[in-house]
Amino acid sequence: MNKKNIEIGYLKWLLLSCSFLIIFFLLNTSHVYGQQTNADRPRIGLALSGGGAKGMAHIGVLRVLEKHKIPIDYITGTSMGSIVGGLYAIGYSADEIEEIALNIDWAGVFEGKISRRDISVEEKDEADKYLLEFPFKNGKVVLPKGLISGQKLELLLAKLTWSVHGQNDFSKFAIPFKCIATDIGTGEAYVIDKGYLPDALRASMAIPSVFTPIEIDNKLLVDGGLVRNLPASDLRKMGADIIIGVNVGAPLYKKDELSSMLAIMDQASSFRNAILTEDEKKLCDILISPDIKGYSAASFDTIDSLIANGEKAALEQEQELIQLAKKIKGYGETAIVKKSPFSLHSIFINDVQIEGIQKVSPKLIYGRLNIEDSSWVDLKSIEKGVDRVFGTKFFDKVNYRLIQKENHNILIIRVYEKPVSQLKIGANYNNYLNASLLLNGTFRNILGDGSRLMLSGKLSVAPEALIDYSIFTKIKPSIGFRTRFDYFNLVERIYLHEDSINLNLSRHDFSAKMAVVSSLSNSVYLAIGPEINYRNFDIKEFEQDEYSRSLSYFQLFGEIDVDTYDRTIYPNRGIKLGVKANFVVNQLVNGDFPFDQNYWKFDIALKSYHPIGNKFNLNYELYGASIIADNLFYGDKYLFGGELMYKDFIFPMTGFRFMEYSTNNLLIGGLNLRLEPWKGKFIFVHANGAFKNDEIDKLFIADEFLFGAAIGIGTSTIIGPLEVKFSKNNQNNKIAGWIQLGYYF
Repeated sequence: MNKKNIEIGYLKWLLLSCSFLIIFFLLNTSHVYGQQTNADRPRIGLALSGGGAKGMAHIGVLRVLEKHKIPIDYITGTSMGSIVGGLYAIGYSADEIEEIALNIDWAGVFEGKISRRDISVEEKDEADKYLLEFPFKNGKVVLPKGLISGQKLELLLAKLTWSVHGQNDFSKFAIPFKCIATDIGTGEAYVIDKGYLPDALRASMAIPSVFTPIEIDNKLLVDGGLVRNLPASDLRKMGADIIIGVNVGAPLYKKDELSSMLAIMDQASSFRNAILTEDEKKLCDILISPDIKGYSAASFDTIDSLIANGEKAALEQEQELIQLAKKIKGYGETAIVKKSPFSLHSIFINDVQIEGIQKVSPKLIYGRLNIEDSSWVDLKSIEKGVDRVFGTKFFDKVNYRLIQKENHNILIIRVYEKPVSQLKIGANYNNYLNASLLLNGTFRNILGDGSRLMLSGKLSVAPEALIDYSIFTKIKPSIGFRTRFDYFNLVERIYLHEDSINLNLSRHDFSAKMAVVSSLSNSVYLAIGPEINYRNFDIKEFEQDEYSRSLSYFQLFGEIDVDTYDRTIYPNRGIKLGVKANFVVNQLVNGDFPFDQNYWKFDIALKSYHPIGNKFNLNYELYGASIIADNLFYGDKYLFGGELMYKDFIFPMTGFRFMEYSTNNLLIGGLNLRLEPWKGKFIFVHANGAFKNDEIDKLFIADEFLFGAAIGIGTSTIIGPLEVKFSKNNQNNKIAGWIQLGYYF
């Protein structure tokens, strides 16, 4: 080995060694923000109360304390006060906490939904489809412990506190810290001063029934505001001589404010807490009470004004703070040592470990996480990996922790598996199929670890039933097997324009398919396998006599689906592509069947969304289908017309009636320009054109060209999208209407 290679090798070793030392320091360092203290001077404690969004006023108070260089020796906090206090205790300044608070999408954090792009591709069709979801256990529906699991909130707390992930003793933070939660089992206060800081903060603000409780030390913990909203007494126990309290808790209602049942119920449940808070206030040497009138616990859209109110309230007591600062200075200059938590760009992970796994295959988690042992990784990659694991839908929550052990950096992925069974309910109305109710039972890990079994029934004028079982192998998590049994019944008017005759077609369709499937990524899905169909058709012929035709098919299919939508309802960007090929090997019919029994079918559906500035979006769509056959039975043809993409044989065509046209070959293209003048409110203009013909070489005959256009409005509601359209076509002068409410299924 030459000298140059030795030098390069030495430099690499030196760089890696330095990196380990830096990371070790960062993960284990505790006093990143503190003060040099005189042993004789009084110790100052800061108590920050709970109050939801009103707790942002604490930031303004902290800014005034910093202005006067008042050293804080201990911090306690409850609920939102615990978050602000916890961040301050580990080194963030008031200005840094303000910047964090103003740049967080609080609505998104509390909603807890991850990007649709991080949901596993095989689960995307089930996303945003149901109104209600309940755990199902021992034959009974079990109500959830809270509406919000806190998935995104816990990831946010993990990100903000990464520098102390390895520090379990809160007294060793830059400023010793404690936060308050409530033991829901006993109703007593539970003081948290050790463990994993994000868990402690999350427990302290777990509003009962809103957030799910957090289990720490075998205790089920909820919001500390129930028992000690202003934790001043805890500062005394920590050794504080002087206590500064900041109270943003809501006061009791006055008599003339008790004008509703809800107000009276709220008042009745607040008496105990109000009495306890008054006792805590008496322990404060300086009590700061920011003006919170007109604000609520959910006023996260007014953070700037709440911070200003906190600062104003502190400045109203500025003389007391100045006197305190002078008193402290009399014991000798206290030097504020500010070292904010370092931003973690990347870290060398020696080992990836999983905690909490029971049924799901570890290989599935590692495969979705996509982080290898002994590799460099940044925080964004960790968060995206966690989102992908959560997106498998096997877990209620997934979060992470970074620790140092024996000079090794360990990434711990903490998973909380979903209950084995879930009951889901969906509802939809549109003026084609009228009202529909969807009932779904989803059972995970029942027929094999990492498996999913779905049983669905649709109550509608077009009823459906589904049994869908899938499992991904432990050897290669991206490869799996899927079996589906489908049934649907559809009765619709069939329009024979050339004869001006309308037929009633009643179609009963049973299918069973088995497939080898592969989720190449969260966006790409492949399937290939055999399928058997049984179809029964009841058609009224021209001569008005009725007959029933029953057909059985055996076919081979292959399909590829690509889905990069950023959201299911009114996507802003992304594509959705479905390509299918079917070869009907044989129609298992009697000898009197005069139609083709072996033929190919191909179809493609593409929709793509592209934002134009902040208000506009351009969506283009393309549908194509072809059947290579000479003499095809009517029931095997493709249909199009209306606004719905129904099953895999009915394509949408704005301006025309539902299922208005049937054909062997079709090509549809369309453009949709969408305006969002207000958040969640949409106006759109849609135009599409189509060619159709039973003979592929005559597809593009000008006389066969169909054109339709529509204008409409839409909005997102709590029960799903509401959409209204008015459309017209080039074949008649009639205006068609369309209305839909609820998630479509």
